[in-house]
Amino acid sequence: MNGMASEQTELHEYVEKALVESFSKIFRVNVNTGEFEVYKNDGVLLGDGLDDVPNIYAYIQKLITDEIIYPEYATACRRFTNPEYVRKSVFSGEKRIVQSYKRRTDFGDKWITFAIIAPDGCGPENPTALFTWREADSDAITLLDTLPTISSLYDKLIRINLSNNTFEPVVVDADEQERLVGGVINMYEWWAGYSMNGNIAAEDMGAFSTLTKTGSLQKRFAEDPTPVNFRYRRKVGDEFRWMQLQIAPSVEYSEENQIMLLSLKDVHEEYTAQLRSRQELIDNMSRDALTNLFNRLKFNADIDKLAKSGEPLFTCLYVDVNGLHELNNLLGHQKGDDMLCCVADTLSKHFSDERVYRIGGDEFVVTSIKRSKNEIELAVENVRRDLSRQNYEISVGISTGSCGEDLEKIVAAAELEMRNDKAAYYMRNGDRRRKRQMNEELEQMLVQKQDSERFLNIISRQFSGVYFVDLSRDTLRHIYMPEHFTNLLEESGGCFSVAMRLYVGRFVKPEYHGLFENVLNYDNLDKMLSKSETVQFAYQKIDGVCMNVRILEVDRRPNAKPETIWIFAEETR
Repeated sequence: MNGMASEQTELHEYVEKALVESFSKIFRVNVNTGEFEVYKNDGVLLGDGLDDVPNIYAYIQKLITDEIIYPEYATACRRFTNPEYVRKSVFSGEKRIVQSYKRRTDFGDKWITFAIIAPDGCGPENPTALFTWREADSDAITLLDTLPTISSLYDKLIRINLSNNTFEPVVVDADEQERLVGGVINMYEWWAGYSMNGNIAAEDMGAFSTLTKTGSLQKRFAEDPTPVNFRYRRKVGDEFRWMQLQIAPSVEYSEENQIMLLSLKDVHEEYTAQLRSRQELIDNMSRDALTNLFNRLKFNADIDKLAKSGEPLFTCLYVDVNGLHELNNLLGHQKGDDMLCCVADTLSKHFSDERVYRIGGDEFVVTSIKRSKNEIELAVENVRRDLSRQNYEISVGISTGSCGEDLEKIVAAAELEMRNDKAAYYMRNGDRRRKRQMNEELEQMLVQKQDSERFLNIISRQFSGVYFVDLSRDTLRHIYMPEHFTNLLEESGGCFSVAMRLYVGRFVKPEYHGLFENVLNYDNLDKMLSKSETVQFAYQKIDGVCMNVRILEVDRRPNAKPETIWIFAEETR
């Protein structure tokens, strides 16, 4: 009896507090059975048909069904028609569960704040709570008025409490609301069940599980209160779409009461467009501008990957085009370009399932993990046959092994075999070889006389910068230099590498700085130029403009001046 008296005293204290707060309705509810007793029901919210319902859950459902509660708020209120949801909420220790909505009354439309108040000790043995209604204050009305705007910005907005592991939906779609109303209260259990039911793409499961692991968010926000952002693929219908998830501290946040707002937004179209742009940029950096084959940069990267793949078969085909220099000198570079493109297309045709690269001026490589050396040799004969119809010839070397071996040695063996094949070709074509040597000497004379400088002066307006750089002295003489680089050069005291690093630091996006450091190490650049006539790469400026750099060696003779040509051009799409 004393226990009953104590319970009544505690309940009366809650009722008195509720009355002081001017509630329009106050019901004493057994949350297990839904039975209720009306403590207060003033004239504002009459006309609800209390006599027609067996319990509190049916009463709230009637408000929804009869559209006394406006339909746009019905979904949020429907969770209070689920006894399991209410029981788990109040028995978990939540003192107050609040939902504001718009409803019809006998006196016109009203904004209402509904609250379930659970006294201390509320649990299975003492399942009594207060269900209260009152007119909403201005802050609640302002929030409700902004919900349509919030709904347009986010696909989901949920108030979560890290301190007691609970959550409350603010903006969710109807299907999601039905799942939440289904009785799941524990926030981490909700996340775990959501991910395990196939709603998260397999590639993102690890990161999602780490983010939503029990206690990890509490620790994260205790150390750093800034928002957490996470992008992942979520199943929507029959496809996975990219979502942007953010968890940010609410204005109510404190160390004792870690209340957060979880927002989710569909960013699929926007992010996939970014991925496509990024991939296009990567592809451009990996492609030879003339033939659209993969370039040396891509070749080196792919060799590194293959070395780690463990594939049992690796075959390298090394190809050099015979007579390119003679064709350039006799008929012009356009004819030489046509020749290279024809070779590239023919190799791509007969090695459509393999990787084909142009790694130098007239050098091509094909790598295969599918065909044996004999199969490659048969395909090469078909390539030679097709090219001979165009009066083009190639020298070829083939080497094979496995990806567990030193792949650079296999490539070098194919290159050596190609050079032996090339030597045999020129022994058979002595006159043509002498003509090529004479043309090479003529090209060297033109460079020494700086006829190339006069040529570049004519076309310099096509470029963003054209410089002759003396690597031994780190100085330059320019053909065409924009004003901003002139200023940088003065600032650096005429030192080209210093001026270039200033340019990179001020105008180039950070992710491309490493490309410049690679070539501003002149020893490294010299090694690259010894293997290829041209070193080139693409980068992006801070203002979004995509650029291309080509570095050519003027002369590699033993006594020649160690000079290079650096050409900067804006990429066109």
